[in-house]
Amino acid sequence: MAESSNIIPVPIEEEVKSSYLNYAMSVIVSRALPDVRDGLKPVHRRLLYAMDELGLRSNATTKKSARITGDAMGKYHPHGDQSLYDAL
Repeated sequence: MAESSNIIPVPIEEEVKSSYLNYAMSVIVSRALPDVRDGLKPVHRRLLYAMDELGLRSNATTKKSARITGDAMGKYHPHGDQSLYDAL
């Protein structure tokens, strides 16, 4: 079998460390920190959008939090309900 010149051997420890650090920074920047434009995290923005789509206003009838969470999770937030309940 001919060797390929495109393969570069890398120690697994370095690759895992580098990959995890890149992933962790990506999560912190994109999900954990509020956006400077409106001060909302993505989970808050998704909840507000779902509530708007359900027609929830100050003068509308009340809805259970399970309805809001289920609607948001089903349509906009496929990561589980715990973060939605915490944000709600």
